[in-house]
Amino acid sequence: MGAVTPLRTAGGTTSVDVGPAVDGSLTEVARSAVAGTGRRGGGGDWEFTAEALWCTARPAGVATPEQGWKLHISAAGEAAASVLAAVAGVIARDACVFKFAGDLEKLHQVNSRNSERGSAGKFITVYPVDEEQFRRLAAELHLATAEFPGPSVLSDRPYAPGSRVHYRYGVFTRRAELGNDGAYRSMLHAPDGTRVEDVRTASYRCPPWLTDPVEGRGSTPATGERRTGGVLLGGRYALTAAVRHGTKGGVFLGRDTEGGGEGGAEVVVKQARAHIEVDRSGTDARAALRHEAELLGLLAGAELAPGVIDLIEQGDAVYLVQERVPGVALGSWVAGRLRRDGTPDVPWEEARGVALGLVSLVAEVHARGLVLRDLSPGNVMVRPDGSLRLVDLELAAAVGATVGTAGTPGYRAPEQEPAVCQAGFGADLYALGGLFFLLATGHDPLLPPGEGSLEQWLAAAGREGETARRLAPLVLGLRSMDPALRQLPSTEPFLTSFVGATPLRSASPFPEPLVVDGLAQLAATATPERADRLWATVPGGQLTDPCNVQHGAAGVLAVLARAVVVGLPAAETAAVAAGWIERRVAAEPTVLPGLHFGRSGVAWALLDAAEALGDAELARRAVKLAQDVPIRWPNPDVCHGAAGAGFLQLRLHRSTGDATYLGRAADCAATLLASAEREPYGLTWPVPKGFDSVFAGAGQLGYAHGVAGVGAFLLATGEVTGDQRILDGAAEAVRTLAATVRQDGAAAWWPQGAGDPPHVRLAHWCSGSSGVGSFLVRYWRATGDETAHRLALAAGQAVLDARWHSGVSACHGLAGNGEYLLDLAEATGEQRFRTGAEELAGLIAARAVRRDGRLVLPDETGLSSTPAYGTGTSGPLAFLLRLRYGGPRLWLDPQPPALQH
Repeated sequence: MGAVTPLRTAGGTTSVDVGPAVDGSLTEVARSAVAGTGRRGGGGDWEFTAEALWCTARPAGVATPEQGWKLHISAAGEAAASVLAAVAGVIARDACVFKFAGDLEKLHQVNSRNSERGSAGKFITVYPVDEEQFRRLAAELHLATAEFPGPSVLSDRPYAPGSRVHYRYGVFTRRAELGNDGAYRSMLHAPDGTRVEDVRTASYRCPPWLTDPVEGRGSTPATGERRTGGVLLGGRYALTAAVRHGTKGGVFLGRDTEGGGEGGAEVVVKQARAHIEVDRSGTDARAALRHEAELLGLLAGAELAPGVIDLIEQGDAVYLVQERVPGVALGSWVAGRLRRDGTPDVPWEEARGVALGLVSLVAEVHARGLVLRDLSPGNVMVRPDGSLRLVDLELAAAVGATVGTAGTPGYRAPEQEPAVCQAGFGADLYALGGLFFLLATGHDPLLPPGEGSLEQWLAAAGREGETARRLAPLVLGLRSMDPALRQLPSTEPFLTSFVGATPLRSASPFPEPLVVDGLAQLAATATPERADRLWATVPGGQLTDPCNVQHGAAGVLAVLARAVVVGLPAAETAAVAAGWIERRVAAEPTVLPGLHFGRSGVAWALLDAAEALGDAELARRAVKLAQDVPIRWPNPDVCHGAAGAGFLQLRLHRSTGDATYLGRAADCAATLLASAEREPYGLTWPVPKGFDSVFAGAGQLGYAHGVAGVGAFLLATGEVTGDQRILDGAAEAVRTLAATVRQDGAAAWWPQGAGDPPHVRLAHWCSGSSGVGSFLVRYWRATGDETAHRLALAAGQAVLDARWHSGVSACHGLAGNGEYLLDLAEATGEQRFRTGAEELAGLIAARAVRRDGRLVLPDETGLSSTPAYGTGTSGPLAFLLRLRYGGPRLWLDPQPPALQH
């Protein structure tokens, strides 16, 4: 997050410099426009605040309402300064708060193809104080910006056709509220007290209690997403379905009504919206699509890419109509051929032809003097006959041409990173090495920033897979950092003779410094001065409670507490994290019960930290915090609901010995038993259909959100209380899981829900074999039940078989799966499970990079290294700590740290 730099501009005076957080060019434009201008209501003082993407201008003495009609003004990059000057000049005379993208690079982010569809194009946001001012400003700003280019804003309605001014009703200053799923939401409040989420989608919506202030009518259907059925493009091409919607435009299937065949020939139609930029050079999507049409024409007849049928300009968009290439994208083709037998790669008999085809494609394109610049799994189609075709050539360029940053993460060559660079053949060779890596491992070649390579990962895969052995030397050569050292392989020699004998360095067990370096990285990246988040998180967690276990600080704190107990240097960071969490929790009035997304995990982590640090006062406050957690909740699951709160009660009982908490756990269990529903395959715990949650109506099987997690809580409670009715509920959960298992040889897999298609077979902790097995192995140890024993062992085999095709995280990856293998090793004494856990640790370590002198692991994106427990690096650290030092499992076995070692 950027620095916050307040400054004031008095009428006619020169203000202080805004500092490095904001590019002064755009800020100076706005300041100059408002300085010294008389305004309605008097006074001329303005305060400018720069923070992250935005610079906000606030006039003195003007209050901003909590919600209302807001205005968004768009601008193409080349018109940014002119548009901002015009807008700021109008607002200076009729003052209200407004904000704008702080510099041209930030505006590029707003106008980029990678921006969210509901946010793209919003260069300037204006917050009128009332509807009367809204109408005045809308009219004046429309006239002031009419001559300038800019993209449409899909979430809004344009003030007039083609206007740069757009509007919608939304939240201004009202505090975001924590929803039942643990994420913050902006909520609109109707006059009757009804609350409606302020959803920023790619369509305009007028709240039902309001009248559109421009059109004078009430609530209207969404306008951003138009149905494709019945649309006739150019009077000829009938659009039949949407393949995908994107910020730069959609991709549609259709038929040529004038073409041959019954109903017309099938076509693919690509749309490009005006002034959405495809790279940092400022190239807009329409120019890129016209360029793609030109390139496809150059490649016509070569069987390399689809043929061009038509190029149509309609409204402010361009449409490319091209022949439809039957088949699937290479990424999907690879995913469909990965086996569940413990091997990492696409079988060589299938991979060989694709590898040959990729080399041939690149050679043919380069022979025509072209560089693809975005050779990636989504841009190569595998036809039914196995031949390959290139699609999406909008970023291709002549060799030597000056271009902007382009390419897909993991496949983008390092020389393509600068904002301005030259197109070179080496970029495609680097990407080709990435595609070979995909064939060899089933993974995109992603590593977080730092000093590292794919060598260890390939070495591990090469010990198990023939394709990995054959392609590994080629991958390493093509992925050289020096473009001059990359060479396009000749086809037959390297594919017909076995090259696997080339020595590959063996993957070592996880390096000793990995845990210590990981703890040091946690200390180095903490930001206790920030109020919003103590540590960064993955994009999917940025709107969640910053204190929770899954994405927030509590999960990290619990791992730090474990490190303190075993004597590792983490006490100072743990104390800082505990203090930050307590302050942040005190500011959040909503108390959710879940263990991973709610307050239960927060209280648990604080209690662990208190006991590890020997801080009796912190322990007292943690217990008090836990007392506010509700144990009855519509969602029954562990992550978000009542079962998670029940686990917290067991944790409190173990620390305090207070029977009150055991009673609360038993009460929670009784409520869960009463809420269960009987299905043909057994007892389930669905989330009520009327509950305000994305899980409403769902009845899942896994640990995080379903039967296995509820069963685990019932078992743990029944064991402590001796209540046979609660234990019977756990037994019912075992029978449900036995009835829904999908057996494949010696391996047992589960789907997310019993009605999922037959091919859905999951291995991870959240919804698959690892999580289900975590309950089953504990049930077997407690009762000796043979069905649970058999299925727990088979779940372990599934985890071993899936080890090559997982990320590193705890929720959906190797760390959570490794924890289960340790469970099995401890329960059964079988060395194969301990050995398997060590192998998973090695696979995690193979993806580490060195940054600032420390070994750093990736998070679930593969592109960054954020610390969260469920999705980041703390989950793997917890697994490695347990692998090295032993002890029961965090969040499943509710014991104080002191009892675990």
